[in-house]
Amino acid sequence: MAIQDKITQIWVKTTGKKINPNDFEWLIGPIGNTDIIKDKFIFELAEKENLEIRKNLPNSGLLEKMEQIGISDQDKNRLNDKVADFYENTSNYDFEVWSEWKGIFKPFGKLLYLIFSKRLQQLNLPLNSIDTAKGLKSQIIKLKDKQTKETKWTIWYRIIKSTNDVIYSGIYTTCKNPNYKKPLLKVVFPLPNGNASVVMTEKVEKDGSLLLCSDGKKFGDNGFYFTLTNGKGEYWARFVKSMHEWIRVYEDDENVLRADHNLNFYGIRFLNLHYRMNKKTVANNV
Repeated sequence: MAIQDKITQIWVKTTGKKINPNDFEWLIGPIGNTDIIKDKFIFELAEKENLEIRKNLPNSGLLEKMEQIGISDQDKNRLNDKVADFYENTSNYDFEVWSEWKGIFKPFGKLLYLIFSKRLQQLNLPLNSIDTAKGLKSQIIKLKDKQTKETKWTIWYRIIKSTNDVIYSGIYTTCKNPNYKKPLLKVVFPLPNGNASVVMTEKVEKDGSLLLCSDGKKFGDNGFYFTLTNGKGEYWARFVKSMHEWIRVYEDDENVLRADHNLNFYGIRFLNLHYRMNKKTVANNV
């Protein structure tokens, strides 16, 4: 295991809290191996849980239904149809992305890339828009029960075409946090001997856009978490209260589907990601 991974895990153990996984099921998720993450964990997870892998089937979504994240009938009626279609049929879309690192944080982005992201092939946040000018290669991967064909896990796997780096290998799921009445969206990023997870609340705004937030203030709130296990049933978790993010998915004035993804560190905006989602033609969607 790389020294930087060991340091991170020591930090989680010493500054986080030891948890009973039975009491914090909403935090537990798939973990990564000790070397490269990339798509390796997908095959290991499928083998471990005896699931079949189905890649980029037409009409495959990050969510099976919007109701999974606690959207009420009233909110569903107000939600823009294009936004709902994107989440329920994500594989039918192509993506363009622009990134904007803010001032002093750009060197931090390069450091993150050199120390962790490039090696692990996970969370390669684009350093500039030139890297993503050729677009992203996006796959929706479903891990399904071999008998019932029901989806157990949904992975959004995205690669920067120009560099072939994995920008995003996240598992989209939901969790029932006892501090909230409704299910929350959870995105899990497997890491060596653990994972990072973002737990997000949802809000349907008056204009029909969807706002997802991880802006909690304390352990147990929606937010960003590191979870670590030693493989012996012991778990540690660290709530990172300095990290907040917001994702707004909306249709603009020209009827184009877009998303703004903003990340803050100690209240200071350090990265903006802007997405344009284009519906594939029938020929490209086969």
